[in-house]
Amino acid sequence: MKKSLVALATLSVVGSAFADIDVSGGIKMYGVIDQAVTSQTLTDPSVAARSTNYTSLFAAAATSRLGFKGTRDLGQGIKGRFQAEIQVEPDNATMLPAKNRGTFVGISKESAGEIILGTQETTAYEIFGMDVNGRVEYKPQVWRTTTSSDTQDRANNSLKYVSPSIGGFTAHAMRGFADTSSTTSTAYTSLGVKFSQDKMRAALVVDRLTNTAGSFRFAGLVNAGPGKEGATYTSTALAYSGSTTTAVTRNIGSISYDFGVASVNYLYAKSYSGGTNAGSLTTNTFGIRVPYENFAFALSYGAGTIDSYTTAGSGLATAGDSTINDTTFGLYYNLDKSTSFYLLGSTSNLSTGGGYVQAGKNVTTAIGARYNF
Repeated sequence: MKKSLVALATLSVVGSAFADIDVSGGIKMYGVIDQAVTSQTLTDPSVAARSTNYTSLFAAAATSRLGFKGTRDLGQGIKGRFQAEIQVEPDNATMLPAKNRGTFVGISKESAGEIILGTQETTAYEIFGMDVNGRVEYKPQVWRTTTSSDTQDRANNSLKYVSPSIGGFTAHAMRGFADTSSTTSTAYTSLGVKFSQDKMRAALVVDRLTNTAGSFRFAGLVNAGPGKEGATYTSTALAYSGSTTTAVTRNIGSISYDFGVASVNYLYAKSYSGGTNAGSLTTNTFGIRVPYENFAFALSYGAGTIDSYTTAGSGLATAGDSTINDTTFGLYYNLDKSTSFYLLGSTSNLSTGGGYVQAGKNVTTAIGARYNF
């Protein structure tokens, strides 16, 4: 009875296109609950000599979420599918969703590929998942600094095409349309290719986000830490573009190989903007992951260079280079396919640049548990 009620509730979300789906076998409920005791010491890079120590409970390894998905055979080799996913925050007083996540409908045929419409992960964000530590939720890895907007993680109002696999290669094209007709609304486009065969995986994507400043955030500023306690840690002091209408372009590539006893990964990410306030941010990340029985150990090191050309005296860096680096390690223990415990740690640094970017440092440790269902 409970399963039927859940299925009926899901049908009201996905709409009439799936109104007559076989609810007994066509819908799957899934989710992730992640919680960790996390300690963070952050030296604010935007305000000299200001630091904060912070300890709290929040998702550290992955975002907690709840979703429903289903597929339907439409005949002649054509399949339809949907997904409706929301974010939950068990560390807050209410578990109501903070925002919509991957929610879309799609149609596919093996010989023609797949078309997906709705809110979905960008190809670049999928590539970031190739990092040996995955996409750690408190966001220490340097490649994350190339993301100047949440739109570059998930694009809403988006249309995506994935080609059939040919020799292990698939092509990916995506267009995220502006939220409104306003000229200040963002629009997202990307072209990418992925390769997967035997023990090797590789991916490359070029994407572009219009009408957004080319700023980035220092590690620890996006999710938890001081930002949740009301302290102001702005990203404007780290901007490499002062214009809110300048488009940001990114080139992102990754390659990984599984040797059996260990897997290695390299991830390259560069974001840049043009115009009067041109600037760029280039990052390189190397990682290794070693499994042993129920354990896995992952270690990654990344370094980046910020080349800023903003106006002196504006609080931003003058022409010249600043550098960032991060070391992230993870120790994971899997009780079974669903339940795991982990220990995460990272140290991130931002160097002084042309005299206006202050040195920043973030040291974080997290001990937590994750349950997938």
